[in-house]
Amino acid sequence: MANQLTKTNNVKITLFVWDTPDRINWGKWESKIQFKFVPYSKYLQSSLAKIFYKIWSFWNYADAYLINFLYHGEVILPKKSKIYYVLHSPASLIPNRYEFMASKYRKYKHLTFISVSEFVKKSSESYFDSHKNSVIHHGLDFSQIDRKINYEKNGKLKILTVAALESWKGIQNVISVFNEDKIKQNFEYHIIGEGPYRDELFQEVKKYNAEKCVLLLGRKNNVESLYCNYDIYCQLSDGEAFGLSVIEAMGAGLPTIVYNIPPFDLLFPSDKVMKIEKNYNDQLKLKLFDLLSSDERQKFGLKGQKFVLNTFTLEKMASQYYDLFNN
Repeated sequence: MANQLTKTNNVKITLFVWDTPDRINWGKWESKIQFKFVPYSKYLQSSLAKIFYKIWSFWNYADAYLINFLYHGEVILPKKSKIYYVLHSPASLIPNRYEFMASKYRKYKHLTFISVSEFVKKSSESYFDSHKNSVIHHGLDFSQIDRKINYEKNGKLKILTVAALESWKGIQNVISVFNEDKIKQNFEYHIIGEGPYRDELFQEVKKYNAEKCVLLLGRKNNVESLYCNYDIYCQLSDGEAFGLSVIEAMGAGLPTIVYNIPPFDLLFPSDKVMKIEKNYNDQLKLKLFDLLSSDERQKFGLKGQKFVLNTFTLEKMASQYYDLFNN
């Protein structure tokens, strides 16, 4: 977003970043973007952040601060500054963090919250003033995502989920439908991601004798180029703030199945994705059988793709942030 803001508006951006032993290569940055790194320390990083944020905010005047946390270094930012705090997670996932924020935010005279979905905003209402909370959805650069071209069936259909391996992501609910032979005969399920729930998921796979059909692939660095190799995207998470991987998969043209719960119930019209009721696994089986039809896969894939390409763009997100800053 920083690149997009500086491309289309008269904006200069300074990014405060915690350094690491191995810096990530984030690619090309616009000339009006400057980086300031908090020196890496295994044990003193939060203390160093407070020191350096204080020095930088004193010597470098900023019209506004955009933050992703109110923690560690952020708590020493000038109390009278315009601060925009992006809420990336619902309160249900990080209640302790929300309680900490609720105890601090009134000290800031001009603090505005930005929620990435209506669901996140609603979950925060018991902690913060709702009238100081705007909703701005994430936007993606869809040019980085390879798109699906061929919807014809070539062997088993491949289902994909890209997610951290945690119980609330609902991966086990997709695995559970592989208790049926017809599912095993027609589908494979590939899971990209790592996390603490990996062993439990592997036990679920073994329970259904689905080792040949369900594959835990670990982390992949090139996911944007992989979506197009799959036939169906499935994300049965409960507690998702927004669902970036869902938007990416739809941008690639994959027909997508989600639970009919927040945030997906409001983010996507029912003719753009397939929605099922939470924990109704028989509905998932029926949707998968419907998608054995290449025409059905192409219909939902292209409808969903057109919707996200028009709705969740990087340009739209940057424009909404810029308008909010000016107001």
